[in-house]
Amino acid sequence: MKSNNNKVFLIVMILWTVITLLRVAFHQPWFDEAHAYIIAKELSPLDVISLMNVEGHTFIWYFLLMPFAKADVWYPYPMLILNWLFMFFAMLVFWKKAPLHPVTKTVVSFSYIFLAQLPVVARCYAIGVLFLFMLAAFYKERLEKPLIYAACITLCANTSVIALFGAVGFGFVFAYDLIKGALNGLVSRKDFRIAFVILAIGAVLILWQLGCSNANFINEDNQFLYRFSSYLISENPNIIDYLNIFALASVILALPVYCFKNKRVFFILLFPIVAMLYTFLTKYGGGPHHYIFFYIFALIGLWIMKYFDVSSKKAVVAEIAVALLFFAQIFSHMSYTPGYFNSGSKVMVDVFITDEVKNNGKIMIFKAFDMRFIPYIKDKNLDIYYYATAEISDYLTYNTPLLEVAKYYLSPTWIHKVNKGDKQLYGILEVTDMTPAEGFVFEDRDYKMIFEPYKIFNKTYGIFKIIEIKK
Repeated sequence: MKSNNNKVFLIVMILWTVITLLRVAFHQPWFDEAHAYIIAKELSPLDVISLMNVEGHTFIWYFLLMPFAKADVWYPYPMLILNWLFMFFAMLVFWKKAPLHPVTKTVVSFSYIFLAQLPVVARCYAIGVLFLFMLAAFYKERLEKPLIYAACITLCANTSVIALFGAVGFGFVFAYDLIKGALNGLVSRKDFRIAFVILAIGAVLILWQLGCSNANFINEDNQFLYRFSSYLISENPNIIDYLNIFALASVILALPVYCFKNKRVFFILLFPIVAMLYTFLTKYGGGPHHYIFFYIFALIGLWIMKYFDVSSKKAVVAEIAVALLFFAQIFSHMSYTPGYFNSGSKVMVDVFITDEVKNNGKIMIFKAFDMRFIPYIKDKNLDIYYYATAEISDYLTYNTPLLEVAKYYLSPTWIHKVNKGDKQLYGILEVTDMTPAEGFVFEDRDYKMIFEPYKIFNKTYGIFKIIEIKK
């Protein structure tokens, strides 16, 4: 039986590795991936830590990117491969340590979350998943190796806020057991002190980064309810959408009942989910790359609970429910998958940044998400301006979503601030009814700005010559 399980593991990991590496090879980073790279490239370590209160993340991913970003070599592949490696090791930990049926593990491995999202999109989440899996894998041995476990909690907390929620759940349980273990002689006084020092260092780092969170992170008019419902079911519901809802309902009913037998496991399952719901309902509506952690925490809850109850009826029902949840993810989010290959960031540079633009032009960017191509631009003489500030880019993009164009109203007077000198001003804009590919005009009392099409990419984006006429 063990030999068969090893064969399944080997086959699944080979297929998973081939598929995900092919996806990585053809992936062109989106704005949020390029954004972290730019921050790592332009800021010092202390500046990165200070910036985290407006980033909504924690610092480790940015620090890991720094050597590659500051050397500016082979973008984006060092970032993509680094992210992939974290996910690869997370999958190894999952297959080797999770006490789940091989069918369940296979379904999880080939779900959208673990095949298309986490190993391909290079953000801070894959490294957080690796540490969460390690905390689950060595949960039973936490008092035998308290220093290593405390270090894993601290590292996990400093990968992202979502992983922080899970780390806090594990951390409270570990701290409680550490105190009991020290009182009962199961943990040495030396290990007890050092473990708490490690946890305290982690807490100080979190307070340093997130203690003064930016006031701009406020509730987005209950966008969470709309976004999460859209994540669960498409505009034209099909059988897979209904399976997705059925599986989620099954997990909500079965998993808490199963985990409630062990109060520690129940807390580890419940705390991050409640923290996520509170954050999404009161601070920030989130997106699909956040919602996948509801599924991941459900998987972790099942995982650690099965250390204590492997074969009861509740265990079987809970595992089937979780397996169905991830099975639905294989099909229900295929529509998301192409987006992770087609950001067009490199293609946009190849199409838009011609020799004419490089030698005699400057570019204005109007939306933060349109800045995903910036790391591909190696020509330092090409000035890139933000519409949000009407100032030359310092390659830091963290504040632009709060300032970007509302409904594409473009102020000619505002644009005039950068339209000086001999260089031609260009603007990169999404093609919409307000900004058609054929060109358009915006004017106010003092200036008239003619947006003349220069290059249009795939009928979706264009670079326009901006011609100013003073009235």
